Amino acid sequence: MKRLIAMALAAVVVATSAPAVGNAANVDATVLKAESVSVQEKDQQEKFEKGEVATVKDEDVEESVQLKDGEVTVTAVKSDAKTVKIKGEVNGKPVSKISAKAFKNCSKATTIDLSDVELTSLAGKQFAGAKKAKTVKINASKLKASKISAKALKGFKGKKIVLKGVSKKTYKKLVKKLQKSAPKGVKFKRG
Repeated sequence: MKRLIAMALAAVVVATSAPAVGNAANVDATVLKAESVSVQEKDQQEKFEKGEVATVKDEDVEESVQLKDGEVTVTAVKSDAKTVKIKGEVNGKPVSKISAKAFKNCSKATTIDLSDVELTSLAGKQFAGAKKAKTVKINASKLKASKISAKALKGFKGKKIVLKGVSKKTYKKLVKKLQKSAPKGVKFKRG
């Protein structure tokens, strides 16, 4: 009889603790998904789903974004922050491109952080207009030298470009291509 009661108590403990474990796992998953942002307003959500340019706000950064072929392009960024960080996803869709002169409305930014964004290309004059930007961090894991514009760093006033997520061989190829448009004195670093 004691054995039967012990088994019943064990079953009750397992049954009541299972939902708590499940809920804890869901909370952790939400915290880990910090590199994503969502279109909040209904009218902007409709524009986004139609492939039109929509506005998304994340803390002190406002982005104009466009969905095409399941990937997001950031067409413009507006912020008065010193560090402008672009999230890697919008509504669960990956950000893969950033338009030319997208950061022209980030005149106070000293750091532009694209670490969460898996860029597939770099447009011409990518960082022109971000006059105070000294450092740009780029997740280059999917970036190929052939997809970098010959004018990618034209208008960049900064001092350091950090390329993350690449092998030494790929890093050298990317730097060789970027140096063609980089102003004198820009340092490249593999991060």
